[in-house]
Amino acid sequence: MATATITTEQVPSPASVIFSNGYLDEIVENICSRSVTWSSHVGADGLTDEQATTIAYIAKLSKRSKLDALSKDPSLYANIFCTIFTRITRADVLQSALALAADLIPADKTFTAALNSLPQICEPLGKLLDSEDEAIRLLAAKVVILLVIAADKPPVSIVQKMLDCSCKLSTCDDYKLKDLAAQSYGAVLSVKCTRALFWAKITTYGPPLLEILRSGKGGLQLQYYTVLVFWLLSFELEPAEELNKRCDIIPIVLDIMKIAIKEKIIRVSVSLFYNLVTIAPEENIPALLVVSGLPVIKSMAQRKWTDAELESDLVTLSTTLQEAHDSMSTFDEYVSELTSGRLRWSPVHKSIDFWKRNVEQFKEDNWKLLKELAKVISTSSDNTVLAVASNDIGQVITELPEGLKVLQQMGTKTKIMEMMGHPDPDVKYQALKATQVFVARAFA
Repeated sequence: MATATITTEQVPSPASVIFSNGYLDEIVENICSRSVTWSSHVGADGLTDEQATTIAYIAKLSKRSKLDALSKDPSLYANIFCTIFTRITRADVLQSALALAADLIPADKTFTAALNSLPQICEPLGKLLDSEDEAIRLLAAKVVILLVIAADKPPVSIVQKMLDCSCKLSTCDDYKLKDLAAQSYGAVLSVKCTRALFWAKITTYGPPLLEILRSGKGGLQLQYYTVLVFWLLSFELEPAEELNKRCDIIPIVLDIMKIAIKEKIIRVSVSLFYNLVTIAPEENIPALLVVSGLPVIKSMAQRKWTDAELESDLVTLSTTLQEAHDSMSTFDEYVSELTSGRLRWSPVHKSIDFWKRNVEQFKEDNWKLLKELAKVISTSSDNTVLAVASNDIGQVITELPEGLKVLQQMGTKTKIMEMMGHPDPDVKYQALKATQVFVARAFA
């Protein structure tokens, strides 16, 4: 993906992945082995005689003949399916109708357009997404997704309902359903206008997907489709700027790349990083460097790949990161590490010379960097991060005792003193050292 070709208007659509789900295919095969007596559903609260006769007729035809029949009057069939979804309550009938609709929608654009032109189709499909019958829920999801990806402007209500449905699937213990969730998200997010809805609820939709990536469970396909979700989001400016800050996605995907055995997983991971670095370089280049992304990317850029575009993107990423690394001072590297929230025991933290040369910068912009350290202390649960941050705060106050007032106002001094009872010995030790500095400088 060269920079000139990146566009948030047209994203290669992964919508077809929804049809590769084996579990859903088994459900459809089982449903199609049964027959429905459509005439028994004629009545005031069901179908008309004509509708029952028409759906019974088309259900028995071969696929080719079905499409021929549809092409003659797509609006007629669209209205029949809408009536079924609205009025019929029997599970086996709804299952058959949904399976039939899901088979016909991708094969006939005029039929699909006719369904999408019915504003009343959204409400019954939305209700079916909440059905107690699993087959109905999943088949309704398939139908909704097929309609969404075919629509110019899919209704917000049904897109939101589908995203919520996918979220529920992603939290299931069954990995077959997690797989379907990731594929469903990918299909929906291939439509540009849906990404804002997903991003607005990233704190709800994101964690189950991140857990899938962290756990490494569920198979390579699930891993691929889950990374794909974040790749699709990365085409939008705000997600590109905020994804790593809010989801810590860069180190998670980088770890996946290190051990990935499938080229397509490397491909989508590199494409994600390429978008992040291209669309929001200030936020993401330092974040990649902090987690040692440069040596990983450089190593991969030296390998042979079957995908020429992957090779090109790796070279571009490697060059971009190397140039950024070469232009950074030691203090720049420290600031990148601090703002990433991923403090580690790199040499600068224990270098007396580093602190004496750079400590004045911690009071600039109304003590901005000291406040960043204080924020890390109050928000992190990582023992190494807490230990390093305590060390750094002690180093700053040793040189700038007036910064103690800032820490008192933010409650950081009290927090560090409480950490003297922390179960981790390194956190306890660094908190003790920082507290000793507080006491010494308070009476200096």
